[in-house]
Amino acid sequence: MSHDTGIEVGRILVPIDGSDGASAALDHAISVADATDAEILLLAVVNPYGMSSVTERTEVEAELEDVVTDAAARVQDAGVAVSTAIEAGFPHEEILNAVEDHSIDLIAMGTHGRSGFERFVIGSVAEKIVRLSPVPVLTVRTKARGERPYRDIVVPTDGSDAAVPAERWGVDLGAEFGAAVHALSVVPEGPVRSSETRAAYEEIAQSAVDRVAARGSEFGVDVEETIEHGVPHREIIDHCTGIAADLVVLGTHGRTGVERFILGSVAEKVVRLSETPVLVVPSK
Repeated sequence: MSHDTGIEVGRILVPIDGSDGASAALDHAISVADATDAEILLLAVVNPYGMSSVTERTEVEAELEDVVTDAAARVQDAGVAVSTAIEAGFPHEEILNAVEDHSIDLIAMGTHGRSGFERFVIGSVAEKIVRLSPVPVLTVRTKARGERPYRDIVVPTDGSDAAVPAERWGVDLGAEFGAAVHALSVVPEGPVRSSETRAAYEEIAQSAVDRVAARGSEFGVDVEETIEHGVPHREIIDHCTGIAADLVVLGTHGRTGVERFILGSVAEKVVRLSETPVLVVPSK
């Protein structure tokens, strides 16, 4: 990134299949690339498994070539450097291979691919990628809410070490975009053994949002702190809706051993249900 914020975005991978979801993700990738001086790699995957004939495969390849050409023109028109690749194989495997082969720092993809286009449904692919990717994954719904460039970024945190990389990305993107960051910690509801435990949860939540605020002040980013009580993924989604957030940035794994708040499952639920684009940042 252009500021000295500790996070580098050199190359963004955008898997494309001609769907509206992939197109929406490309818009976000262009915004991030523009803000961070990154370049974009467009990847189309021909999934030959389940194709009935060579003719069908040839048709699909030709179609994807057109999709890639159109997308590359869009990226160039925005003044962002672009390269392209078309591979054959299982989409999630080809996407993960590309991350390794092309030194990718970020993946941006739609949560839903071409409906009825069984051979490349980005939807199920997106969930696999969120689970397996070694780099952050930005998922965007077809009719995602929010504006670009980002103005309001929500950073949910449970204060665990696993949340640190996501907190960094959230604050650093806030710095790049000149956006406000909203630190959110959710005290999970559920049976509590004693009042001490409840107080401990409140304390953890407070120190979690304080940590984001501290990083914000380090980089000149305004951070608003909020503590909510309830079911984590619901509170995160409600908060994003309530402030008309443009992006939510969260980690993949939370406090181990605290069953009622494992960020892993929270991240997957948020990806599945959020109208706001979601950036999932791996813990490592």
